[in-house]
Amino acid sequence: MRNILRLAKRMQFHSEAHFLLVGAGDEFDLVKKTLYSESISNVTLLDSVSQEEYKKMLSEFDVGLFTLSAKHQTHNFPGKILEYMRQRKPILGSVNPGNDLQEVIHSAGAGFVSISGQDKLFYENAFKFLNPKVRKECGKNSESLLKQKFSVNSAADMILSSYEKSY
Repeated sequence: MRNILRLAKRMQFHSEAHFLLVGAGDEFDLVKKTLYSESISNVTLLDSVSQEEYKKMLSEFDVGLFTLSAKHQTHNFPGKILEYMRQRKPILGSVNPGNDLQEVIHSAGAGFVSISGQDKLFYENAFKFLNPKVRKECGKNSESLLKQKFSVNSAADMILSSYEKSY
């Protein structure tokens, strides 16, 4: 979460960049204090909302944002990414080293993902999304990625293919 706050602070001078953080996780109070103490003005912090309300809000967002702790030792796939793809959102993220999610998103052209702690690259990736054409293209690719890799049909195809190979 701290990397998102550093990114937001760095992007304050881009009037079209605003961050909406929603939830009541264990860092909520830290985020609230940091926004105040660092005078970060381009972030709105909201308490948790219902899933229905979240989906409505997401439909208004330009970019789907996620971050994973650099301390993670395993591959982690936040469920919110599937909703980003379903709503054709380009994806901006930060992951732990060795997480294959970075390659999945990059190779599909669905967005930009950096390693947690690579603040300069995280900023450069976010800056790319100030371009509406880049957002649109990555959003289209995001939806395609969902259909190709994460749909019920693609899961069934993988299972059948695996079954056929074993016989």
